[in-house]
Amino acid sequence: MRRSLPVCLTAVLLLLICAVPSARAQDEAANKPVEIDASDKAALTAAIGKPVVVRGTIKKADWSKSGKVMNVEFEGSELIGAVFEQNKESINAATDGDAAKKWTGAKVKLTGKLERYGGRAKALEGRPQIVITKAEQVTVEKKD
Repeated sequence: MRRSLPVCLTAVLLLLICAVPSARAQDEAANKPVEIDASDKAALTAAIGKPVVVRGTIKKADWSKSGKVMNVEFEGSELIGAVFEQNKESINAATDGDAAKKWTGAKVKLTGKLERYGGRAKALEGRPQIVITKAEQVTVEKKD
């Protein structure tokens, strides 16, 4: 009986050692951004709560009347992007002074966590949204 205890403990330790890399690989796969076309409504819905890279053309990017949020709308998509006031200065600085102007009409890759809109505007309620906190999240691929 005494001899079988060390053998059992060794077997358990080996199983745990083998399981750790597998768990790490699963975590990395879960955090890898899903690539989606902005017009793919089903894929956007399925990716809520996940990191994503969305490709599409920005139809309109403009600041609200209050200047507290920039709404970014995509052509043929319910997806919206949002830049809040606290990030306005740094994002504009990184985009030659006017992110809204640079992004409007541009084909972009937008990276971030996809969530449901949770603001006050009833017209936007429930739409997929990515909050943009830094300019690096938006890569302009082509400007028409």
